Amino acid sequence: MNKNKLWLLAIISITILGCAKPQSKMPIVSSASADEETKKQQMLVLDDYLNNYKNLQEVASRIITSGSDMCGEKVSAYYGFDYWNNDSFSNTMLPPAQIKYNISQKFKILHISPESPAALSGLQPKDTLASINNWTIPIGKGSKKLLKEKLDAVGQPYSPVQVVVLRNSIEQTIDITPVQACDFSVYLAPDDVKNAYADGKNIVIYKGMMDFFKTDEEVALVFSHELAHNSMKHIDAKKKNATLGGLLGLVLDIAAATAGVNTDGNFSRLGSGLAGNAYSVDYEQEADYVGLYFMKKANYDIDNAADFWRRMAVTNSKAITVKTSHPTTSERFVAIEATVKEIKEKIEKGEPLIPELKGS
Repeated sequence: MNKNKLWLLAIISITILGCAKPQSKMPIVSSASADEETKKQQMLVLDDYLNNYKNLQEVASRIITSGSDMCGEKVSAYYGFDYWNNDSFSNTMLPPAQIKYNISQKFKILHISPESPAALSGLQPKDTLASINNWTIPIGKGSKKLLKEKLDAVGQPYSPVQVVVLRNSIEQTIDITPVQACDFSVYLAPDDVKNAYADGKNIVIYKGMMDFFKTDEEVALVFSHELAHNSMKHIDAKKKNATLGGLLGLVLDIAAATAGVNTDGNFSRLGSGLAGNAYSVDYEQEADYVGLYFMKKANYDIDNAADFWRRMAVTNSKAITVKTSHPTTSERFVAIEATVKEIKEKIEKGEPLIPELKGS
């Protein structure tokens, strides 16, 4: 340690010794007691997360199965059970999960959506997956991806799948007949922020948003909105627009370079950004519109759907009048009310619940 560091350490030590100290005679906290309380609080975090996760999956189950006809070619076999192992939990939640659910490298069923194929088959939470159609379930890195691929493959064309599980250390053979559903994975992010997004392949809802929801209808509204983004291929459209804008910008960069001006690719980046976000508000409006059809097809009540945006406006008053990448909350409220009216009129006339598309 050099002299400068020694002098700095000495100054800090003297400063600390001279600081005013607390005056109360506080209780002594033993490390053992603190460790025990740590475990209890981690268990509470786990329970809260899993309760939100199960709620989200149960809402999603109804919507992706009833609305599969609106997802085009993006459909696959759906079973209705969620499987987890060590790799499914964060470092904070793994210890309590190992205690409460005996989580290990093997995949264990932690949740089954009501009225799903898995529920009707007799599969039970805490069953450990052993094999699928005589294919032994792998463990280790990449095993979850392999398991999903296998379930997708054997589930076509929606014929019975033989699943062997261990239940109280005894083998049970169960036949599950999957159904068609929209093929987008559903995730619950643990962060305490009010947000949700779709990326073309997945739908992610944050725990902060789940905590904000008051009813299953509100969960269904936001989930259906994100599902609509994926089913309408908004992410692909944005990427295509961004690429086109970047190419046009590149032409300007080249023209400037020819004139002896180095733009450092600024026109390309600007063109890509502007074009990629050109129809952002319109995509959000379309996701609201199509999402309500998904929601109603799952038999959720849409009468009060628009009220959600009044609640959101209370937490972010600027969104009432300021339009960014999303419509204002007031615009969303009015548009959703109009869509609800449209859907109800179709139901009264006995017409199919299909969104109106341009040119149709």
